[in-house]
Amino acid sequence: MKRNPGPVVLPILGRKLNPEEPGIPIDVSRANMFDTTYVHPRLRNSMILWEYYTYYIKLLLWFCSGATAGMDQWIGKMSAERHHPSKIFFNKSMKVCPDISKPYRPATPGPQLWHYALRSALIQTPISDVGPSNKQGAVRFIDNGRLEYHRIKNEVVRPDMIVYCTGYQQKFTFLESLDGQAFETRPITEITNVRSIWNRAEPTMGFIGFVRPSLGAIPPLAALQAQLWVLHPLAPRRIPQPLRPEDDPHYRLLSNLDARVTYGLDHESYAYQLALDMGSAPGLWDICNITYHANTTKAWRLRIVWAFGAHFTTKFRLVSPWYWDKAAARPLFFGKIPARVLKSSED
Repeated sequence: MKRNPGPVVLPILGRKLNPEEPGIPIDVSRANMFDTTYVHPRLRNSMILWEYYTYYIKLLLWFCSGATAGMDQWIGKMSAERHHPSKIFFNKSMKVCPDISKPYRPATPGPQLWHYALRSALIQTPISDVGPSNKQGAVRFIDNGRLEYHRIKNEVVRPDMIVYCTGYQQKFTFLESLDGQAFETRPITEITNVRSIWNRAEPTMGFIGFVRPSLGAIPPLAALQAQLWVLHPLAPRRIPQPLRPEDDPHYRLLSNLDARVTYGLDHESYAYQLALDMGSAPGLWDICNITYHANTTKAWRLRIVWAFGAHFTTKFRLVSPWYWDKAAARPLFFGKIPARVLKSSED
């Protein structure tokens, strides 16, 4: 799981990053209470939460690095129309930014340099050493303690061509049309018109993993997709309510019609929607019931995990229909919580 170092508070006093604290994993650094859990439909379907994250993210980036386009990203900004969390896919790695940003960080005496120096004296995310060692483009490799460094440390690497991998398109030319229109001419969002998993005309054919979260991972979402797809034909009575199309827009990213990727979505909102569809999302009373019957003094941890933890797939295995008695033993937020803390006395 990708981690970036957290900021150092008061580095002017000589404080440094604690190597024993690698930082919070980026994919699970989001609390969900009143964000995706227990959110009124009007708030969920509006742009209020998106606008909140716009200011929250930019403010956080500025406090930690002084830049708002990205962590220590001083050049290569998106246009104002695109730079919005409802429209972009986040780059979770900041390894390349020091190389790109070094010539563009404030260096000329003036208000900008003064503000940068004052802020970085109070709080600053550690910036790794840059790679290129000269203006001719020769790459200097940093000793990372691994074998590949010792193999390449004495070589001069000067690339003369850079190939940009611009992505791919999903086409299913080998599939027959469901309604007279060929599959290869249709975006994946149109083919999978039920929770981005199957087509209403052919629910027995599922497309698992054909989504792209803006921040998060595809495999956990694919697991939830598979659960709902299997549940729909085999045990439809376990689905508590119809899978309404009006519940789709709140988790989709806002992409242009001519965009290459039209299947982007918000990881946490989508995961929670699938859990609601299956009746697998534990509510407040479910958590209270589990903690009440738990024979331990650490049951309070579950309440914090449920309210402030990310939407791990194991969170949606605590109640039916995909109840798993070993889900409670998985490491969540405070390390490995004893199974008896999370396991209810009732199946």
